[in-house]
Amino acid sequence: MAIVDRISYAFLGLLFGAIVGVACWWLYGLAHSLNYDGPGMDPILRHWISYVGGVFAALGFLFRERVADFIGDTISGIFHFEASDAPGSTASALAGLVFFAIIIAAVWFTVPT
Repeated sequence: MAIVDRISYAFLGLLFGAIVGVACWWLYGLAHSLNYDGPGMDPILRHWISYVGGVFAALGFLFRERVADFIGDTISGIFHFEASDAPGSTASALAGLVFFAIIIAAVWFTVPT
C-alpha cells in the first residue's frame, strides 16, 4: 500500500478523532457527563482535539482502514458509559441463555432419530 493511502487514512483518523475529542471534552473535560461526578478533567478544548485526534491519526497511519473500527468502538464505549450499560449485563446474559435454549430445542426436534 502506498504512503499516500496511509496518509489519507491518517487524515481521516485525525478528522474523526477530533470529533471524538470534542465529544470527550464536552462530556469529561467540562464534566457534563451523566455518570461522572467530579471536577472537569481538562477544560482546554485544544488538548482534547490534539491528543485524541493525534492518537487516531497514528492508528489510521498504522492500521489503515481499521481506524474506522477503532473510532466506532470508541463512540460505542462512550454511549455505553453514558447509558450505564455494562457489556456483561444481566439482560444480555439472559438473552444469550434464551437464544442458546432455542438453538438446542431446534436441533433436538429437527434431527432425525
